[in-house]
Parts: sequence; C-alpha cells; structure tokens
Amino acid sequence: MKNKKVLLIVIIIIILGIIGYLGYINFKMPPYVTNIEINESKRFDNQVIFNIEVDNHPLKFNKATWCLLSESDDLPNKKDNNWVQARNGYCSFTVEDGEYNIFVKDTYGNIVDSNKQKVNIDKILEIKPNKTTFYMWKGMEQLLTYELVKLGNVEENIKITSSNEKIASINDDGIIKANDYGTAYINLVSDDGANSKVKVIVSPFITKPVVNTKKSYISCKQFSEEEAKLIDNILFDRINEAGYGTRAGVIAAARFITLEFSYRIHYFYENGRLNNYAPYKHVDGEGRYYHRGLYLNESKFKDITSSFVGPAIWGCDLQNYTDWGPYITGKYYPNGLDCSGFVTWALLNGGFDVGDIGAGENADHDDLDDLGEKVKITEELMNSGRVKAGDLIGLNGHMAILAGWDDTNYYIAESLNTTGGVVMTVVRKNKLVNNSIYDYIILMDSVYKEDGNYSNMW
Repeated sequence: MKNKKVLLIVIIIIILGIIGYLGYINFKMPPYVTNIEINESKRFDNQVIFNIEVDNHPLKFNKATWCLLSESDDLPNKKDNNWVQARNGYCSFTVEDGEYNIFVKDTYGNIVDSNKQKVNIDKILEIKPNKTTFYMWKGMEQLLTYELVKLGNVEENIKITSSNEKIASINDDGIIKANDYGTAYINLVSDDGANSKVKVIVSPFITKPVVNTKKSYISCKQFSEEEAKLIDNILFDRINEAGYGTRAGVIAAARFITLEFSYRIHYFYENGRLNNYAPYKHVDGEGRYYHRGLYLNESKFKDITSSFVGPAIWGCDLQNYTDWGPYITGKYYPNGLDCSGFVTWALLNGGFDVGDIGAGENADHDDLDDLGEKVKITEELMNSGRVKAGDLIGLNGHMAILAGWDDTNYYIAESLNTTGGVVMTVVRKNKLVNNSIYDYIILMDSVYKEDGNYSNMW
C-alpha cells in the first residue's frame, strides 16, 4: 500500500513537472532566430530586403511571433508599433545600410535580443547608360556615360567592351566610334557581376551632317518596312535628344531630313490643304503633313483617311492636280513635299501640330505667317539678337526654316521646285537683306515656349 502511495506521488510530481514544463515553454520560453537573409530591393535602389526566419519550441501551443529591427541597444517596449508579425515563419523589412539589433517576441510578451546584425551591402545594383541605343553614321563618335546604382562603398571598376570592334569600338574615355555599317553591342560589366548592354547601329541611311546638293533622290519603294522604321527611330532619337516639344526639336527634324538623311525628298506641289480649302474633304499629297516620321513605306497607308488620289509614298508617282509653273494637271510626279508641307512636317515631328496650313497670306484662314511675330528682314533685325534658329523665314507664298548660321552664312531648310526638293540652302549673310526669296522672319518664341537643347549650328 505504501509503495502505491509513493508511486502515485511520483506520478503526480511527474505530471506537475510536465505541466510546469509545458507552462514554461508556452508562457516563458521566447522564440528565436533561425536564419537571416539579405536580398537586393527591386523597388528601392538604396535599400535591401532583410528577411528574418524565426521559430518556437515544437511544444509551444501559440506560435505567433513578432520581430523588430532597431539601431538602439535598448530593449523595446512589447507594445511598440514597429513590431512586425512573422508570416510563414518570416519577418521582412526594407532597410538601408547600417547596424541593427534584431528583437523577437511571442504573444505573451517574451522578448529576445539577438546579437547585432550588421547590414553592410557593398554592391553595384545597376549600371544605367545615358542611352540604350546609339544611331550613328560611319565615322561618327559619341560619348557613352553611365550612372551606377549602388549600396555601400564599392570599387567603381566597370569593364567596357564591344561585341564587334569592326563595327563599333570604344576607348578608355567612353567614346564610341562607328567604324563600319552594322550592329554591335557595348557591354558594361562590374567586378561583382552587374551588367548593362548598349546597342550601336551604324546605318548607311544617315551621313555626317554637311550641306550636300548632290544627294540621290529617294526612289519608289526603296525601303523595306524594317528599314523605314529604323529611319523613323533615328529621326525620333535626334528630336528627343534636342527636346521634343521645344524649338530645338523642330530644328532637329529640319536638320535631319536636309542634312543627315542620306537621300533627298522630291518637291511635289500639293494644293489640297484641308484646313484652307473648305469644302474639300480630301487631299492629293499624302505624306505632306499627316505622319510623324518619314513617309517611306506603304505600311503607313493604314493612317491615310483623306486621300482622293494615290496613295503614294515619297518617291512614288502621284497624279498632280494643279497647273503651276512646270507642273501640269493630270501628269504624274514623284510624291514629296512642297515648302509649307516641309515646314508643317518639321513642326509636327518636333512636337507642334499647327494644322495642315500653307505659306500664303489670306485673311480668311490661318497660314504659316500667322504664327509668331512676323518681322521684315533688315540688317537691324538680324543683328538684334532676336532671331534664332528654328524661326520661320520666307515671303508670301513660300515658307522655310532658318536652321542655323555661322560667321559667313545663314542655312535655310526648305523645299522648292527650283532646288529640286527638300534641301539646306546656303545664303551668305550679306545677301539676306533684300533677297528675292526671303522677305520676312516669323519669330517663334511664342509658339515654342522652350528652346530645349538649342544650338545655332549642328
């Protein structure tokens, strides 16, 4: 009987011990950190993702756990609002470089102060080049620069190489040189593996911007859809660098088509301007004004809604409907641009939709000479500092764009039947006043508002 009592007491003690142990585990034993992961943040360039894996004793009933990161050594209040509850065994924080204390607590308020975990990420996260694509003519040089997105202190040792130096090479100063036609890639790689790639296209469709009166005319259907898109992309690149929606953007469009584009656009006398000639609902010169980019491939026919003859891309024959000078009604001529067609095209592509308007003077409707401030060309005006590249220049019935000047000459981008299409005309400075082709300048500050990356010369 006595042995039974002893055994019962022992059993009771064991049970009480188990209950006490379970009580200690559940009410007094804090959770603990099992692993720490530090990963790059895809959202924040100067921060990292700090993941803390936590766990509890396997016999603990309520395994809810919270974590807190603090730069202070002081034990935090268990009711602090900065506690983050663990989800699926993990607490996640987004933090900058630094040294942090990790605290973990359970639902009963037991807090554990882990050792300090130093976050010190020395890493280049991203290499950002100033451009992702360079469009270059053979022999052209352009500067490649880049910005590093990094954490901590890193060695900014970036290795830069070309995939094909026969097409494009790069020197230690970051100057890319276009050596031959084709496509190459400039690779930028950091010591810790961050990398970036820049595409270089050296195109035969562009040349060094110089005045060239002997360019070949574009021919009918000369360019494939892919080639036409490439030429458009080069144009847009030049405009965006200058500043789309600025004076410089318009200048870039005018300079591109007269100087850098390898071919000449035909002159075509277009008299079907919808804004000027109500009640006509159609035009005879698609490509005059209705497109951003050049009108070089039939893929752009889908944009045409107002044609009554054609359609015909630039360089392809289009029936003429005007008796004027050498142009005879009913005959076919290669489609292209007349003077106001060129100016409105340059304005549209530079970011200014002024409408399909002409170069005459007419009180019944808007014309190009209604833009800006119209001032007669005089020596005083040209020396006043008021005139800028990008201003319009012409006379009643003709309009062009003043595209630049140097010490000797003015350079005027225009389309004339006498020049055989879209060209850059050179006028000596002492020959502009009292010129038979240019009578006034339209100062365009009120239209452009901003100059962008403006330059008097290319």
